[in-house]
Amino acid sequence: MPTYKRVLAVLGASLLVSALAACGSSDDDGAPGADGGGGSTAAGGQGAKFRDRDLLVTAVCSAGANGGWLVSVDGWDPKTWKHESKAEFPVPASVVATEEQADAQPKVRSGLLALCTSAPGGPLDRSTRDGEGDAASVGLARSLFDRNFTKMAVVIRDENSRASHVGYVDRSGKLTDLTATDTGFGSTPMEQRAVLSPDGADVWFIYRADSVWKVGSRSTGGDHKLTERSTGKVPDLPLFLVGDPVHALVAYNVVVSPDGKRYTGWVPGNHNDDVFAVPTGTAALTDATPKVADNGCAAAVGWLDNNTLLCGNVAAVSVDGPKNKEKQPILPDTNRSNIGMVISPDGGHVVFLSVARTESEYWITETKPGATPKKVERTGEFSVLGDTAVFLEWR
Repeated sequence: MPTYKRVLAVLGASLLVSALAACGSSDDDGAPGADGGGGSTAAGGQGAKFRDRDLLVTAVCSAGANGGWLVSVDGWDPKTWKHESKAEFPVPASVVATEEQADAQPKVRSGLLALCTSAPGGPLDRSTRDGEGDAASVGLARSLFDRNFTKMAVVIRDENSRASHVGYVDRSGKLTDLTATDTGFGSTPMEQRAVLSPDGADVWFIYRADSVWKVGSRSTGGDHKLTERSTGKVPDLPLFLVGDPVHALVAYNVVVSPDGKRYTGWVPGNHNDDVFAVPTGTAALTDATPKVADNGCAAAVGWLDNNTLLCGNVAAVSVDGPKNKEKQPILPDTNRSNIGMVISPDGGHVVFLSVARTESEYWITETKPGATPKKVERTGEFSVLGDTAVFLEWR
């Protein structure tokens, strides 16, 4: 098995137990131990609740029945590594889940591609991404689910009419096609990039109408009628839900600050994750959107606090500092390629992938310049998830 293919699934219990302990302690430097952990792997079961704190959530897409897929979501206690929660979503073959399906004409996009498309570099390999950066693909995959992982938003292709519909799959495996029940006369539906609201009440998406793309939603209850959510056309780009009440942001790699006031993102032609104010309603990022800070970075992993970004190359950027003078590399200068992957809940630590030729390793470091990275030993019961797991969330 190629080493790089193990990109996300090999974070052992030693990493997560030690990392979280380090984040909550002032007596050590955050270095992970070598203990593989001995927590129980007994699943919480399909009905288990995904608690709001001290939980790491992973997802794996595997072959399912009748040419379809099975998406398994698991909740883990990062202190004890006890397997707390589990949800499974059997996915029919009519659901768009791989690049091969998505690229058939007309092209249809779905965040499920980040989980289910097979690639040599794992599920977040560049060939399977709808947007640049590992964090972007993780965000797309997370947006498929509601808060408690009871439903998963999907895009459905009708092989006869070539229409694309939106809907959801629940834990029992029932597929609800929300578009098919809207029987009003009109053009062949072209709906894609489905995401689920945190409360599971609505599926949001981008759809084609009057020769332009717009943002719409359909309720998971009631009559499922189309509700237009945008005031004009939007680009055919990924869709993220922000705010309370939720509204849509259309752009690549949207990452919102902890206070909900600012976000990073980019559009074709500008590959820096510049900083913008979160709008009060549904909006699309464009070249004309005014920036509120200059110190964005390529492939932002997330925010360390309300004023500091972590860039994909594991460098911290103060977005309110003097332009181009506040980028602070966290890691020593080497000839290795380093990719930030997972930020601890308090922003104090980051797990990153380090690649040298055909060798790839996971390391953990504090998110302050001068910290000493510690290698992660690839042991622990978490490895039973296999080599295609994606980290969706660290609460």
